[in-house]
Amino acid sequence: MKWVHRIFWAGLGTVFLALGMVPAARVPVIGDDFHALFETYRISNGSFLDAIVFGWNQGFLAGHLNPVGQAAGAAYHFGAFAFSSAFEISPQYYDVFFGSLFLWLTVAAAASVLTWGLRNAGVRAEVGYWRVFALVAAVTAVTVQLHPWSNDPVTSFGPAGWGSAAIGFWLLALALRSTTPGRRGWGDYVLVGVVALGAVMYYEMLVGMIAGTAVVYLGALLRARARRDSAGAWRAVGMGALGVVAPAVVFVVGRALLAIPADQSNYTGTSLSLGGDALATWWAAMVGALPGGGWPYLFSMLGGQVSLNAKSLIVALLLCGCTALLMYGWRRSSSLTPPATRSAVIPLGAVLVTWALTTATHATTVKYIDEIKVPGQVYLYYGVGVVCVAILISWGIMAWAERIPMAGRPLVLLVIGALLVTQVSLNWRLATESAMAFAPNRTLAGAAITDDGTEQARCDALAGWIERPWPTYYLTVVTTDVQENFESVFGEPFCDDPVVIARVEELVG
Repeated sequence: MKWVHRIFWAGLGTVFLALGMVPAARVPVIGDDFHALFETYRISNGSFLDAIVFGWNQGFLAGHLNPVGQAAGAAYHFGAFAFSSAFEISPQYYDVFFGSLFLWLTVAAAASVLTWGLRNAGVRAEVGYWRVFALVAAVTAVTVQLHPWSNDPVTSFGPAGWGSAAIGFWLLALALRSTTPGRRGWGDYVLVGVVALGAVMYYEMLVGMIAGTAVVYLGALLRARARRDSAGAWRAVGMGALGVVAPAVVFVVGRALLAIPADQSNYTGTSLSLGGDALATWWAAMVGALPGGGWPYLFSMLGGQVSLNAKSLIVALLLCGCTALLMYGWRRSSSLTPPATRSAVIPLGAVLVTWALTTATHATTVKYIDEIKVPGQVYLYYGVGVVCVAILISWGIMAWAERIPMAGRPLVLLVIGALLVTQVSLNWRLATESAMAFAPNRTLAGAAITDDGTEQARCDALAGWIERPWPTYYLTVVTTDVQENFESVFGEPFCDDPVVIARVEELVG
């Protein structure tokens, strides 16, 4: 009957994540995702292979060294327009589906980190991967925060946000698995080497994940030496060479060769800046990943007015029901308590370092020091940070839940319920504000992927969109790409209204 339990826990975790993402699913395609939705298809002339080549080449520009990630991103955005126009459905469905899939893969990887972390720390009992998955998914779904920024990985940047997080957590899980006492074989070396090299060429943020795996290999080496396990010590050294040293050399050498002097670059996202401002940004980013960490800023953005409506209440009640089901199933399962041993420092330390240094990869750059001042202002590191926190909270739940006296458990449940209802209400309100603010995006995207509507309707969509205060470069690219893509796919002009065209030209200058 083990398969029944696995299906139960896997299904429960998936439902948690689906409910947690309901508010985010209401936000239209925004920011650079909206820009790339049209640009990638036009630049590649409708060729999937050319889109990948374009992305790969972009990965060596502006001081970047992320050709793998850029190629994956280009393929993703090409697919968004190609799929939407082929089936004439809103690209938001594509975005929500893959965003939710990337989140699911991230939590699945985080559950693997926790599972192998428990085994690495000395848990002898059957851990049960899907049971751990359900717990991490529950904590993530209850604590994840939406933010009114276009660079919030919860609602945008799917391949770079949750996609990067998934790769990084799988890499950390591989490190913990490969150094678990008694582990042998060469397969781990191959996996660790390939994934680590791919990670640093996927997105620079994953250097923080490499640092996290370094903690694992160092801890495994010290543990093996203390136990006089020469085989284990050499294994830790070999894994560290492939999983830390090799990718670090590739990253450092590549960045040195591709570096652009500050006075020649118009992009500050890869320009380092160390000092008090960087520390303040890092601290704000770290706090923002904690449950409720961004609330003061997020509430202030809404004027302090957040109320529980019928739809958000239904989502909150469903999450409460799933939480009760999780607690019931957990009580009926075997005890799973992490041991308080020195080996527990290895997985816990690795997750903490991963969280801290992944955040630092952005907090120490000029661009994000200028943009991120308080908890609640985020960038892609939030996707890693909030799941790192979920792993640590899950570890704490397993370690301390059974030690809470019966008299104190109702109070704990009350606190969880209050957190859950507040977070869902806040997320729903933020999603509503974003849906209203970016409604022209949804209208224009809907008109650009089908020829079922009239030209007048398309011109109205374009006329409404261009009146928003977009930067000139953004306005220029989107209006050009929308019209060229539509004519390429459907064989007719998107909008020939001279008044609208003249207004576009006036705004573009």
